[in-house]
Amino acid sequence: MTAALADFQVTRLQAELAKMPGGPGRDYLAGVLANRRGKLDESIKLLNRALPSLRESKDDRAVVAFQTLADDYTKAFDYAAAAKAYAELAVLSPRKGGSDDAQIIHLLAGVKPTTISWHGPVRLKTTRSAIGLVVTELEVNGVKGEWVLDTGSNYSIVSKSFAEKLGLKALPGYAQTGSGSTGLENRLQAAVIASMQVGGATLKNVVVLIFNDRNLNIQLPKRSYQINAMLGYPVFQAMGIITFTRSGEFEAGAAADRGGTATPMYMRRLTPVADFVTNGVALPFTLDTGGLNTQFSVRYYDRFKKNDLGWKEGVEEFAGAGGNMRRGICMQPVLRLGIGDKTAVLKDASISPVKMHSGLDELYGNVGLDVFRQFESFTFDFADMTFRVGKPIAEPSAK
Repeated sequence: MTAALADFQVTRLQAELAKMPGGPGRDYLAGVLANRRGKLDESIKLLNRALPSLRESKDDRAVVAFQTLADDYTKAFDYAAAAKAYAELAVLSPRKGGSDDAQIIHLLAGVKPTTISWHGPVRLKTTRSAIGLVVTELEVNGVKGEWVLDTGSNYSIVSKSFAEKLGLKALPGYAQTGSGSTGLENRLQAAVIASMQVGGATLKNVVVLIFNDRNLNIQLPKRSYQINAMLGYPVFQAMGIITFTRSGEFEAGAAADRGGTATPMYMRRLTPVADFVTNGVALPFTLDTGGLNTQFSVRYYDRFKKNDLGWKEGVEEFAGAGGNMRRGICMQPVLRLGIGDKTAVLKDASISPVKMHSGLDELYGNVGLDVFRQFESFTFDFADMTFRVGKPIAEPSAK
């Protein structure tokens, strides 16, 4: 069961759950699956019911239950309850109770919940930044600036210099977190934006993490690119449903596009996940609008290294929060990803043959803009927990 949970085998686990008798073990599994499907209230109820028995019997599942419960409270913007869950987790597992996620939550323990109110549609013009990221202009605290729209960012982020322009006061204390693409650690602080306008939506008590400017500076071959602000998953979750169009629009709430064939979406903590079909197998991948290029993990490498897929060796440079790094990779000349009833095609897809010691290692890869931009639109529905892509820009032609 532990391996199936780690592998996001949700369908298999739901079948096992249907055969389980009532009790703490069933409540535990049902609670973890409810968390994956974004059913926070249900997950909280089930895990709190299971935990006394699991903790008393020193069951290893108590660690996962506390981690999941802390994640539930984080997504529900109940940071005080999340901090309490991490504190109890630290008693069972000091290492996991002191994780990067726990450190951030302890900074936020006194922060009020994020709220959203609607007074019109959210339809924002988007452009591509100098390095190809999806960005839009927002005015926050009277300051206009370019904000990256990044579903792969667990929190919204600002650079230290931009936080000063916004007049933000850092909360007491420091934490650290690793970059999802490079695994490099970043020291950070946190702050709260009292109110911000995103189109026709007003969000209050928006948490932002503050990084040193150099940790958000992307080094290019002949120049550098400074990221100053990013909207992350919690803002999108609060909006419920978001759509990106290839014509350059970001829509949210009632304005978002609900058309197309839906693919079930799950959550790996604060990162959306969906099963895509590749090499004839449905596998879980994280979905990241802040990633320019799709990356396939060491788990993908181990799963298919004995298949005859024409891999060749190469070297690639990866840029992310904290800096750049070069590493050896394998490249698959043609790699197809089945997304519901549609297909994306990647050429010379990058595969890591070793662990990155980051979130990339956990599933089979991180799907980025090079896949999403093959369609007229793509939609994250955090209310129904589904992912959709629109009409393909062109029929896949790779052979």
